[in-house]
Amino acid sequence: MNAATAAGLLHLIAAEPTLLASAPADPDESDLHLRVREGRHLCLGCGQPARCAVVVNSEEHGPRWLDLCSVCWQAVRRANEVVNG
Repeated sequence: MNAATAAGLLHLIAAEPTLLASAPADPDESDLHLRVREGRHLCLGCGQPARCAVVVNSEEHGPRWLDLCSVCWQAVRRANEVVNG
């Protein structure tokens, strides 16, 4: 995933958070690790098995799971730094 695609993904998530599954309001490390270990979640960026899980908060729809593979996670992190930096 390139930076432009990652930035677009971040904008899509902000515009339509219901694309993501509902997440617990206050997840801890064990919730994040369990989500990844389940092995049944696919990367939102590329469709490969997700290796990272984070919770993004939508003001209107509450917390949502963002499941990504390692490569897409790095791209999204970099794009988020550029967008919010």
